[in-house]
Amino acid sequence: MLPDESTENGPITLRLLLPSRDIGAVIGKKGITINTIREESKSRIKISSSEQDSGSFYREVVISGDVHQVVTAVHLMAKRLEENTSNESDEVRIEVLFPNSITGAVIGKNGETIKELRSITNTQILVSHEVLFGSTDRSICITGVADDIRECIKYLARILVQNPVKGNYVPFRVNGPVPLQRGRGVMGNHPTGPSRRPIPSNPYITKNNNAPAATDTISVQKEFIGCVIGKNGIKIRQIRDLSQAQIRISSPSDDPNRTISITGSPDAVSTAKYLINYQINNELKKSP
Repeated sequence: MLPDESTENGPITLRLLLPSRDIGAVIGKKGITINTIREESKSRIKISSSEQDSGSFYREVVISGDVHQVVTAVHLMAKRLEENTSNESDEVRIEVLFPNSITGAVIGKNGETIKELRSITNTQILVSHEVLFGSTDRSICITGVADDIRECIKYLARILVQNPVKGNYVPFRVNGPVPLQRGRGVMGNHPTGPSRRPIPSNPYITKNNNAPAATDTISVQKEFIGCVIGKNGIKIRQIRDLSQAQIRISSPSDDPNRTISITGSPDAVSTAKYLINYQINNELKKSP
């Protein structure tokens, strides 16, 4: 059951991920647009700097205020994105970072809450099946026109007010470190057992996109391909977005393995392989 407006009094902080290619429409020339959004919404808005998230596909947007202020800010941002979209439908996508401990309140028993939310707001809503890399956040992707996104964000904001975060909270960082181990499930030029390679400090950054294109392949056992693709393809989309590599997965066959082909700059290919391994190792941890 969705919360009503009686929960709108509390202060909240909402964190968004916006594609770097779209952030200019939200900031505007010399920051005019984002300053206008701040003034009209009366919210506090912080956008990660281009230097901080250099080379990343995403920029983080942190919005603080009461429910009305935060919802107004997101609505105004969605309107700017809508004005700059090339889609005939005018639909835009907003990605919200949501603590894993609260996500159950968004989904509801047997998915009843999220079904109601989709129906009421006329938006497409996808919740990541697992937490994002190196964090206890999950991703909620909302697709729709700006006015419908406003309604969806309103309900999500109410849920945040109503449900305090439980347990140890580790926020997702666009350029945060990602732990990785390697083991069974991946074949090819990958050593088995724990990796001895140092963990990169910024595994999401593609540092040299102008380098000559490279191609590599990974052979993955069929039983692990689902954790790489994710529910409704959300994981493989995230890996493509974060690595900025082109990734193709071979069609199912009688072969016990599926082949993943990765093309892009050397750094993009390396990052994609890194994140694919991370997904497989998360799955391995669940194995008895």
